[in-house]
Amino acid sequence: MAFIERVSPAQIVQVVGLLAALAGVATWSSLLLTSAESRTPDVAPQRMAERSDNPALQWFSNQPAPVDIKVSGVLAGTHAAVAILSLNDGPPRSFLVGERVAQGVRLVAIEAQAVVIERGNEQTRLALARLPDSVVLPSLWEQGLPAMKTVQSPRK
Repeated sequence: MAFIERVSPAQIVQVVGLLAALAGVATWSSLLLTSAESRTPDVAPQRMAERSDNPALQWFSNQPAPVDIKVSGVLAGTHAAVAILSLNDGPPRSFLVGERVAQGVRLVAIEAQAVVIERGNEQTRLALARLPDSVVLPSLWEQGLPAMKTVQSPRK
């Protein structure tokens, strides 16, 4: 007696789905598990270390960030002094002594006409920007103009 089993249409669909899933897993695993060619150009390691203009390279470096600092003013109060600094031509911001100005740059001291910053182990004194001398205007009295008369209003 031969053993013949009848296959229902639902079982056929189930087997076809299982075979399609196995084919998909095999295809994707062969594509994802093989190493791909690198399309990035080879750059020497010392050349990458020289490029400090990229902020991403500075995130994990121990070197101070290159920053252009301009001293706009200093304010002295009863409790503390405040330096007003512009970083990289940005808007002026206030800083206290000991505060971090940028990565690796710290405000060490505030003087009457300058501030002292520390970049790494090097201290730099930045002078307060001096305003240009104002223009001296001539007096009206020196030019021989007659004196102004005081006019009183009539009383009623």
